[in-house]
Amino acid sequence: MRILPGPMRDLFDIISLEELATTDRFALERQCRAQTQAVYLGDYTALCRILGRYKFYVDTRDQGFGSNILLDGFWEMWLTIAICRRLKPGMIAIDVGANFGYYSLLMADLVGPEGRLVAVEPNPRVVPKLRASVALNGFSGRTQIVEAAAGAAAEGSVNLYATLSEPKNATIVRKDFTADPQIATISTVPLWTADAVEREYGRVDFLKIDAEGAEEDIIFGLRPILARHAPDLVLEFNAARYKDADRFLTEVSSFYGSMSCVEHSGQLAPISSKAILTKHVGEDWLLFFHGKHSD
Repeated sequence: MRILPGPMRDLFDIISLEELATTDRFALERQCRAQTQAVYLGDYTALCRILGRYKFYVDTRDQGFGSNILLDGFWEMWLTIAICRRLKPGMIAIDVGANFGYYSLLMADLVGPEGRLVAVEPNPRVVPKLRASVALNGFSGRTQIVEAAAGAAAEGSVNLYATLSEPKNATIVRKDFTADPQIATISTVPLWTADAVEREYGRVDFLKIDAEGAEEDIIFGLRPILARHAPDLVLEFNAARYKDADRFLTEVSSFYGSMSCVEHSGQLAPISSKAILTKHVGEDWLLFFHGKHSD
């Protein structure tokens, strides 16, 4: 399916989930830009339109993510398309590192009223806007928001460092780490694992993990779920972040039959561990591990 240009399509028609899954990336980006709208509400808060489909609250101090969303109305269209093609109605999905909820809104919409989404976000400055966007779009009934850091265990707490201008890059720091309050915050947040999701729903079907270097601990905590359910997994992977990137990638791969990378077209392309570990070291890969739901 293609999005029709010009007078053949009303610029204010809602872009459908089917179009998001099947349309050329660049056509989607053009349509989203054409439908971008925003209003400033005060107190560093704007309400904008994303993906030609959802209303979305943004912190106007956020330079890396928020400014681009306000200008374009989309984020990482290649990953947006890939998720639309894999996530199905009725699935149990977890968004680890939900941030303001761009992917959470999309994932909640895709799983539908019979599915469930668990959005995990530790940054207390971000969660209120995440919660407000989920409610505004009518997804509260199918979405659980967890205000915690996913990790290897569900006990204890960690310190989270987040700059005011780049909250999406919040990272876990040592207990004695200090920050300039003019540019960043440090919050003590509880730890969380997906065990509670499995207990409540009996399974996990889809996982997205974007945790700025905390992926090893998160995967460690997910081992039993990966072994039992092999959910489709989208993982941001950066070899420079890990003490032993080869060992970590081997561990994740052991739960799956195949691995792909998300290309800029939104397509999934098979890729080898060697390529991930030796090419573009220091840059982020978006990896897709094909679980039991894969074709």
